[in-house]
Amino acid sequence: MTLTQQRIMIVGGSNGMGLAAAQRLARANAEVAIVGRSQAKLDTALATIDGSANAYVADFTDTASLAALVEQVGSIDHLVLVASSNTALGPFSTTSAEALRGMLENKLLGYWQTLQATLPHLRRDGSVVMVTGAASRTAVSGMAGLAAVNGAITQLAQTLAKELAPLRVNVVSPGLVDTPVYDQMPAEVKARMFANAAKSLPVGRIGTVDDIAMAIEFLIANGHTTGALIDVDGGARMAG
Repeated sequence: MTLTQQRIMIVGGSNGMGLAAAQRLARANAEVAIVGRSQAKLDTALATIDGSANAYVADFTDTASLAALVEQVGSIDHLVLVASSNTALGPFSTTSAEALRGMLENKLLGYWQTLQATLPHLRRDGSVVMVTGAASRTAVSGMAGLAAVNGAITQLAQTLAKELAPLRVNVVSPGLVDTPVYDQMPAEVKARMFANAAKSLPVGRIGTVDDIAMAIEFLIANGHTTGALIDVDGGARMAG
């Protein structure tokens, strides 16, 4: 499938994996619409995209904001959901229900509400790509909250691949990826963490945002793939 003049909306497209996907898809001649909560971040992101791109401010946890968004954007061919979420990290015994509820409402319900709002505007045989995380695929102590939410999204996507057919619905599950969220760490701490993690992976390095963007592009472009989950984790599931 050619992506030329395909309209692709990326929720969470102002930085990290979402921005890398927007840049890659724009280079493939798609028409990209990036969505985020901050106009300033969106403006900065737009300046890095070489191709057809527009930016829209919206809060994907707010139904009124989503309704306004889809009216602005209009019809689209593909939807990418890669927005970040509040995290419920830490031991199960001390992770509060409130922390888990915050992550559920932000990411799971955010994805749910965005797709519901977009569905009437989404091409019937287009596609949806949901980005989750490796915590739902590999048992890691202290990440029960992440595993529960991302696992729920995976099952949601696979169910919708059948219910909403011929719309294709797929999932990308990243492992440890060098994204701007880690820039808040001291440089030496970040470098040491990444180096230690890379030693445990079969590929010998951690992921880049473009690794994830490549998987997103594949799932959009491959019209014979639906209900699939692609692990882009450097082999972390085999590293134990």
